[in-house]
Amino acid sequence: MDWNTIANLSREAFRVAVNEWIGRARIQGGKVSGPSAILTPGSLSSDTDIGSRVVQILVGAQVPREIAAALAKVLATAWNDWASGFQIELPKAYPTFAAFPGRSAPPTPSAIEPPLSHGTSAGEVSLKAPFLANKLSSALQLYSTLVQGSRDHALQSLANWVDTSFSEWRNIVKLVGLMGRGGVPTFAPPYVPVGPVLRGENVSVGSPFAGPRFGKVVL
Repeated sequence: MDWNTIANLSREAFRVAVNEWIGRARIQGGKVSGPSAILTPGSLSSDTDIGSRVVQILVGAQVPREIAAALAKVLATAWNDWASGFQIELPKAYPTFAAFPGRSAPPTPSAIEPPLSHGTSAGEVSLKAPFLANKLSSALQLYSTLVQGSRDHALQSLANWVDTSFSEWRNIVKLVGLMGRGGVPTFAPPYVPVGPVLRGENVSVGSPFAGPRFGKVVL
């Protein structure tokens, strides 16, 4: 087994793990400010452990466990850096929350399904090819002589695939299934019969991502 083979197997393992992560992803937290949904860093998470799944898949494909573990750690960290830092503000998510006639607003679906690309994350740099290739190379330096072929070339190819796959996925996928709820602290009838929803949070119903599966097809 050479480095190119390991890189190709890692690409497929990461594709599987990330799509499982996406399928079990959820949004919980952030803030509601009147009609605006504000997702803050930490609001996006998933029940899938990408690192564990990548190791499992690679070891099953006969990749040495220590190499599989090193690859999995770098790849999972890169994705988790993006996810944990993800944030987005949606000013028109909950129109009825601008002036709600009650002490609290029940779970209410978002009126919009924005492109995921409207959000940002400080951790997105971890998925960029130059940064990721450097991390992969450093993590696997100890194993260079255990595997045939050019390690750096293979890992650069893997990093390029992750970068372009994420960019394509991010630019097509929409954020869906978002719901908001919360209290109306200024509600005081009969003098103040309506007020903005301010004390609340955002949650998702099902996976919050709608669009194609992650992973650029390489022919």
